[in-house]
Order: sequence, then C-alpha cells, then structure tokens
Amino acid sequence: MCGRFSFFARRADIAGAFPFVLLAPDFDAVVPRRYNIAPTQRTTIVRGDRHASLATWGFGMPHTFNARAESVAERPLYRRSFVERPALVPANGWFEWEPTPSGKRPFYITAEDERPLLFAGIWNLRESSPCFSILTRASRFELAPIHHREPVVIEPADALHWLDEHTSPQQRHQLLVPRSDRAPHFYPREVRRAVNDIGNDGADLLASPTSTESVRDLPLFPLSPEP
Repeated sequence: MCGRFSFFARRADIAGAFPFVLLAPDFDAVVPRRYNIAPTQRTTIVRGDRHASLATWGFGMPHTFNARAESVAERPLYRRSFVERPALVPANGWFEWEPTPSGKRPFYITAEDERPLLFAGIWNLRESSPCFSILTRASRFELAPIHHREPVVIEPADALHWLDEHTSPQQRHQLLVPRSDRAPHFYPREVRRAVNDIGNDGADLLASPTSTESVRDLPLFPLSPEP
C-alpha cells in the first residue's frame, strides 16, 4: 500500500531526472514542497500529454487511493482508466508503518540514491476535476518485513510507453512487473512519528526519531487496504 508520500523536487530536479515531463515556467512558485501528502489532497501528476498538472489523490470514494496492479484491469471502477487514462505520479519517497508489539513505527522509503521516482497511476474526472489512484503490487524482499504492498515504480525508460494511449493492456501489465535489470533498490529508514498526523508537513518529518518519542504521542491516520 502507499497511503502517504512526499514530493518536494524542484523544477530543475524533475527536468534532470525526467526530461520528457513538460513543466510550467512557474512550477516552483505554484507547486509547494510537500513532505506528507495524504489521500484527498492535491498533488502533481503527469498525464498522456506529458504536462505536469494538479489532481486529487483518490477516486472520490473511500479507499480508492490505491489500486492493485493484479486486478486493476478487471475492476469496474478502474478498468477504463487503466486502458485509456494512465498517469505518472512524481514522488521523492513514501511512508509505511511497521507493526510492532508497542505500536506502529513509520518508515520513509526512497530509492537507494534518493533520486525522484515515478509511481504508476491512473486518473479519472470527478466533478470535472482530475483525480488519481496509485497502483500497488506485492512488496519485494527488502520491504516485505515492513509492509506486504509497495507502489509500482515506473523507470524513466518505460515512462512514455506507460503514458502512450496506444499501449495495449497486456503491454501495460508488463510494465507493472519488476524487471531485475531495471528495478531500483529501495532504502527504508525509520523517521519521526510526527508524520502520523496528516496536519504535519515539513522536512523535519524525514528526520530520525528522537529517543523520547513514543508511539502514543500522536494518533495514526487510519489506512485501509486498497480494494
């Protein structure tokens, strides 16, 4: 599952990592750095025209912020978007919570070199406004102890193929399967429990936890399995 993520890359970072993404000249002024993006909030996505634009996270109903890659083409809510409305969701990393006997420990997960990422997404229109869902798959070995699902990360070399309206559903499914020659390694590290509160948003959320922090300090944002 991916129920919280960060996106604080600036225009120069995105242009360097993903030169095919079309960014407005005032991108840095219009799009703030975000360190704790939650469902129902707006963030940047890239659609088939390759322009970066804002959209609301979730398809407008509870628990639709993630869609399982294994069944997205069969689910009535998602299947047309999977065929006709692919999207990419830029991110710097995402959060998962590891259950422990004393409570849940938040981890921030990034590429090993901390480069920006592109999550596989699908989009739709809700009341004439774009919304999106992030596709997930079974976690690979380095993340499985923390959570059994992970967002699908599309490599830059596959990004335009993912966005192409002529890509068949079968070809699109192949892009959701991790490839050993391209799949990045992910690095999870424990962070401050202040991230549990969706009202908190700042770079300090990515710091290591203090010795005095307790799992009872802040309420957890409830996350539910994706349908």
